[in-house]
Amino acid sequence: MGDSLLVGQLRRAGLSVEPVAVRVGATGRLRRAYPLTDLVEAAAARRALAAALDRHSVRAVVISTTTAAMLADTHDLPYAVRLDAPARVNRPGPRNAALHALERRALARARLVLPWSEAGRAALPAGHAPAVVVPPPIERSGELPRSRDQLAVAYTPDVKAKGLDIVCGAWAATGIRDARLEVFGVEREAALAHLRRTGVAAPASVEFRGKAPPEQFRAALRRARVYVGGARWEDFGQAPLEALADGALVATVPSGGPFEALGLARELAPELVADAVDPSTLATALRAAFELPEQRVESYRREASQLLRRFDGEAIQRTIAAEVVPALLA
Repeated sequence: MGDSLLVGQLRRAGLSVEPVAVRVGATGRLRRAYPLTDLVEAAAARRALAAALDRHSVRAVVISTTTAAMLADTHDLPYAVRLDAPARVNRPGPRNAALHALERRALARARLVLPWSEAGRAALPAGHAPAVVVPPPIERSGELPRSRDQLAVAYTPDVKAKGLDIVCGAWAATGIRDARLEVFGVEREAALAHLRRTGVAAPASVEFRGKAPPEQFRAALRRARVYVGGARWEDFGQAPLEALADGALVATVPSGGPFEALGLARELAPELVADAVDPSTLATALRAAFELPEQRVESYRREASQLLRRFDGEAIQRTIAAEVVPALLA
C-alpha cells in the first residue's frame, strides 16, 4: 500500500513513474534467518533495478525499503530511499553488523531519505542523506457519533509482536463493567491458541473479529472509547494513528520501534501510556481511559485532530512537490 501511494503522489507532482517489482526467485529458499534473508532480498532488488535501468530512460530512482537499497547500483543516478524503520533498529545485534554497514553506505550515498515518520527519522544512522518525512495519509474515516460505546478496540495481526496476550491480560485485569473488547486482525481459533500458549485466559467480554475489511475496523474505531495497544514492537503503528483520527483515545504500552503514535499519545494524555510493556501497567492506563472526564475527552480529540494535520493527504502532497521532487531532480 505504501509504495502505490507514493507512486500516485509522485505522479500528481508531475513525474512519470515506472514501478518495478522485485522477484526473489529460486534464491528465496535461502531466506531462513537474518542477516541472510536481507542479503538475498537485497541481491534480488539489485537485479530488478539493473533490468529496469536497461529498459527505461531514468533521471532518478526511488528505492522502497532499506533492504532494497543495501546493494543497489543506480549507475550514479540520484536516488531516494523510502523506509518505515532502519535495519539498525529492527535488525539489531552484532550478527547483523554487515547489514548495518551496508545500510549506512546506502543512506549516506542517497540524495534523500524518506522515512514514514518522525520516529523513523530519529532512528536513522549517523551520516545519512537529508531526510524528508513522508507518512502515509491518516485521515478521518467518516462522521463521528455524538456518543461512544463502552468499547475498546485492538488490532493484533501478528499475535506475538502486537501483544495479543498483553492486551487480553490487561483487559481482564481492568474489570470495567458493561464494557467489551473487539480484537481485529486475527481469527478466533488462532487467537485462543496463542493465549493458551502464553497462559492467558480469554476474557469473557472479548470478541475476535478476524481479518475484517478495513472499513469495518474503522467503523469500530468511530464507535470505540479507546484503542488499546499492547505491541512489543511497532515499525510505524498505523492502527493507533487511525484511532486518533477517528476520535478514540489511545491507551498503549511503550512499544519498541519507531512507533509514531507513542509520542502523540504521551503528549495528549501521558496517563494513558503504560510505564512498561506488560498487562498490569496497561490495565492501569485502560482504567484511566474509561474514567477520563468527558470534558477532558473532548479536549483530547480536538488536540489529536491538530496533531494529525501533518498526516493530511494534501499536506503530504505539498511536501512531495516542494521538497522531494526538486531535491531528487536537482
